[in-house]
Amino acid sequence: MSDAGQNATTPVGQVRLEDILQNFRDAAETEHLAFLSSEDIEAQAASISELAAAYEGGPASIRVRDGRGDDGRLTGTSVLETVTRDSPFLVDSLLGLCAEQGLEVRALFHPILKSSEGVRLSLIQIHVPALSAAECKTLHDGAKATLRDVAMAVADFSSMQARMQTEINRLENDPACREDVCREAVAFLNWLADEHFVFLGVRDYHFETASDGSVRPEEPVMVEGSNLGLLRDEDRNVLRRGSEPLVLTPEIGAFLSEPNPIIVAKSTLTSRVHRRALCDYVGVKHFDEKGNVVGETRFLGLYTAEAYNQSAREIPLVRQRVARVLEATGAIEGSHDYKALSNILETWPRDELLQAEAETLIPLLQGALHLVGRPRTRVFVRRDQFNRFVSVLVFVARDAYDSSVRERISAHVTKAFRGELISFQPRFDASPLARVHLLIELPDGSVQPDLKRLEADVAAIARTWDDAFREALSDLGLPEDEFERANAFRVGFNAAYREAFGPHEALIDVEAIRDLGADRPIRLRAFRPEGMPDHEISAKIYSRSGSIALSDCVPVFENMGLFVDFETGYPVQPDPKPMADGPDTYWVHSLRMRTADGTPLDIETVGARFEEAFVAIWDGRAENDRFNGLVFSAGASWREAALLRALCAYRHQTGLDPARSTQIEALKRHPGLSRDLLELFYIRFDPGAGKDLESRREAAETKREEIETHLNDVSSLDEDRVIRRVARLIMAIQRTNFWQRRPDGSPHPFISFKIASQEISDLPAPKPFREIFMASPQVEGVHCRFGMVARGGLRWSDRRDDFRTEVLGLVKAQQVKNAVIVPVGSKGGFFPKQIPPTATREERNQGGIAAYRTFINSLLDLTGNLVDGKVEQPADTVVWDGDDPYLVVAADKGTATFSDIANEISLEHGFWLGDAFASGGSAGYDHKKMGITARGAWEAVKRHFREMGKDIQTEPFTVIGCGDMSGDVFGNGMLLSKQIRLTAAFNHMHIFIDPDPQDTERLWEERKRMFDLPRSSWMDYDQSLISEGGGIFDRSAKSIPLSDQIKKMTGLKTDEATPDELLHALLKSECELLWFGGIGTYVKATSETQGDAGDRANDAIRVNGRDLKAKVIGEGANLGLTQAGRIEFALKGGRINTDAIDNSAGVDSSDHEVNIKILCSEAMRHGSLPSGQRNHLLAQMTDDVAAHVPAH
Repeated sequence: MSDAGQNATTPVGQVRLEDILQNFRDAAETEHLAFLSSEDIEAQAASISELAAAYEGGPASIRVRDGRGDDGRLTGTSVLETVTRDSPFLVDSLLGLCAEQGLEVRALFHPILKSSEGVRLSLIQIHVPALSAAECKTLHDGAKATLRDVAMAVADFSSMQARMQTEINRLENDPACREDVCREAVAFLNWLADEHFVFLGVRDYHFETASDGSVRPEEPVMVEGSNLGLLRDEDRNVLRRGSEPLVLTPEIGAFLSEPNPIIVAKSTLTSRVHRRALCDYVGVKHFDEKGNVVGETRFLGLYTAEAYNQSAREIPLVRQRVARVLEATGAIEGSHDYKALSNILETWPRDELLQAEAETLIPLLQGALHLVGRPRTRVFVRRDQFNRFVSVLVFVARDAYDSSVRERISAHVTKAFRGELISFQPRFDASPLARVHLLIELPDGSVQPDLKRLEADVAAIARTWDDAFREALSDLGLPEDEFERANAFRVGFNAAYREAFGPHEALIDVEAIRDLGADRPIRLRAFRPEGMPDHEISAKIYSRSGSIALSDCVPVFENMGLFVDFETGYPVQPDPKPMADGPDTYWVHSLRMRTADGTPLDIETVGARFEEAFVAIWDGRAENDRFNGLVFSAGASWREAALLRALCAYRHQTGLDPARSTQIEALKRHPGLSRDLLELFYIRFDPGAGKDLESRREAAETKREEIETHLNDVSSLDEDRVIRRVARLIMAIQRTNFWQRRPDGSPHPFISFKIASQEISDLPAPKPFREIFMASPQVEGVHCRFGMVARGGLRWSDRRDDFRTEVLGLVKAQQVKNAVIVPVGSKGGFFPKQIPPTATREERNQGGIAAYRTFINSLLDLTGNLVDGKVEQPADTVVWDGDDPYLVVAADKGTATFSDIANEISLEHGFWLGDAFASGGSAGYDHKKMGITARGAWEAVKRHFREMGKDIQTEPFTVIGCGDMSGDVFGNGMLLSKQIRLTAAFNHMHIFIDPDPQDTERLWEERKRMFDLPRSSWMDYDQSLISEGGGIFDRSAKSIPLSDQIKKMTGLKTDEATPDELLHALLKSECELLWFGGIGTYVKATSETQGDAGDRANDAIRVNGRDLKAKVIGEGANLGLTQAGRIEFALKGGRINTDAIDNSAGVDSSDHEVNIKILCSEAMRHGSLPSGQRNHLLAQMTDDVAAHVPAH
């Protein structure tokens, strides 16, 4: 887009490209223009050289083009290029145009060069960000208009100066003008002419006058031929946005009739020349011989920088006004007030001093003087003589002033006058106040606001955050010490916080922060600001333990059904620290959230529950899963959500119910039924209800029928099944710890309930007599009993989703084992949920112990105690099942060393069995030290071989085993004969293979050495003792190389195999004894699926019974084979018992111990048998028990 010069008047000649290029290079080096290469600069110079070559001397040549490099590529810019005769104001006027259009100037080149004809040419090239076609046209048209105005102003500049001199001469010789007034006016005009005014336009007017000589309010007449500069365009005005000449109002007519010979004001015309600003207007009145105003010469221009920098006392007209202001205040020269007012006058907006009369200035400047001694927010207003503008000076505290405050003040003041903001000019000095000068253009019929109210509004906007905080804090009427502690937070809120929140909100945050403590390091506050939609919610998280990662808290909110739109964290650093044990920095995290499905939230109803739930989840007292969505959907508390989670967890453990996701959806989709389930639970078990069992039974039955009725509205069969089965479960529960409290009054960190399992029709067989199920964020567990007097071990399960199935499978064998003792079978299992996969052995052990402690406490909390021959039921517990105080446990997988822990908890509870509660331990028989379980199983193994005609105590025999030497059953078993040739063994970490062991006694000694270590794994084995081709391999390895010996032993043909493939082959390898001393089900029947085995961890290595090549199987552990797999192995000729028979010695030994302790307990209670003597008696009987058990 270009506009080449036309109508040339005189030839201008050419400029040399070399000169242009050198100028461009110098400018580029100075400006460090990284986006232009040296080649690009050559291309830019060539471009404007081409435009200059076409210029013929008339109007400016103008072009706007895409920015391109030397190779034609786009540089991401647009380029404005102009060529014209050199004159003032070209560059600053075009830069003003770019600023007005919001264009960033990325590069500017402006060579001024003499042409071949000696003409000075101005070449301007401005690079701005890339523009659209429409934007290019706007820039081009703006540049054209700007340069046209510059040309008019420059062309008539001398004529306008001459016109000014003419007016000066006329005034000096005008007899109608009062001498003293005329003298000051002439001095002012001379001052303007003396390089204090950039003349831009001149125009003369003739006024009609009335008989009394006043200017009549009629249309003034523009004097033909008087227009110069910008006012050559007769459509341009000086005083109005509308067309000119001006129709004079009576008020303006009266003003023009005044004897003052000059008028100083602002024009409504915005200058395109020199700087983008409203032009200044100076009118010189014409008088007739009678002294009546009959016309006016209007000068249009801009005051120069010198006019603004010169002292006000030196400027004609202004100096008179300064003197009158000083006189009116009565300030004595040299006094503090005099000096202060003088300074105010010098710094008062110069346009105000030029335009306003002294009478107008006096009250404004006196008001400003009062601010020196008492700084505060003030607003000073002045309307111009022609009622086109209002000038507003606002003083505010410097600390309060920023761009945001200025914008809000400007908007408020402009709205009050119903005008349009033309400009603002802030000013800062050593004063505690900042000043901003607003110029507002007024529409016709503008209003005059209540200035006192306006000032009060501005003061409210400009009040400093600190002041408002102190005011709000004072309004609380706190005691002095409380006030000081709260006020310490005032300096702790940073700028970002203050920008986001007001002082009143900050005080709410302070109160929340002060509520934090070492025992309450975090809290949440939920609220809904006015105007926020009802499906949205705001929240603040307060932390004294550092900043909270958004990635940590978002899952909590998402599981509750909320979507986090944004979050911002603010550090708060009170000074001094208000609490001695508090941190240096607190954190306030502000969040805005909405319900994921758009459901409205009643913040008044659910807000407190939401706050409590978040903290409980964060503290680890509640699990972080989608059950927490019940807080909003069903109005549940976090503990009620935990209760429903626990009930569903039990149902999930039965293996018959839908997935947990279905359980959650069923409860969330039917919030009324969720509340019904909770109400049913409350009816049966809330001890605060004060009802007898019969009343509870009737009320529960009524509620159950209501649930049945409401289920008719549930269309999904799965969802119906979830709710119906939870209701049945509640009806079968006999007692719960839900209302029990710890000594500090807080609820237990777990929820447990005792179930009459046989009352639930849809449970898989076998159905226990009673079971206790417990759930917490750290652990879940179950204890199944098959009679009131029952005993069995508690195992550390690794089966999160079906540990109850595992326990039921074990209890079948336990029932058979317990046939040799009085108590029937029981079994328990717990799954620690918080042990990370990366945990060290020590960390894992400590995590398991913590979970075990919780599990034991959950069992004892629901068990009655025998005191002085009478049963005492647990406190705060509604009991439906009568007296049931017998609870005895034992060690099992993973808990071999935990008996002391269980007995310690038993003693803490004051349980009547004391340390007879858990067999084994320091005051009991240590099965591992006695080797009793392995010895019992070994008797069975010896019998099998004896029936085969082999004495394994004197004849070598091959063994493949499951376990390691640190284990009770495996380790003790592998030491019961020095004739063992252990060819292979494995545990969950390693595979041990010794294809051809020979020196059985030496190998026995190595196994004994490992057994005696505090802890050991197969990697501790002396590998120099392993025969050729063997080794110890990691089960986590991607593959294992197979030696010829291993191939021969296993029948594998490949050179390598995965660990699972190798173990599968080892189980099928030939050996005389397959010894199961570790946990797992490794053999099934051909007719069974892997799922039938109920041990998913070993699905990949499990074999069929008919594929075993072992002659004998010994089971010191439980469930090494499924029952069908056991039968299949036996039918093909293998020798095997049930695992209950092989494993019964441990049970029998524990029963001896418990019975001895019970027998001694009465004597101990009465003090006739000290505990030390009883323990000595137990120790003395160890060998007798060890001998008696295998014989039994």
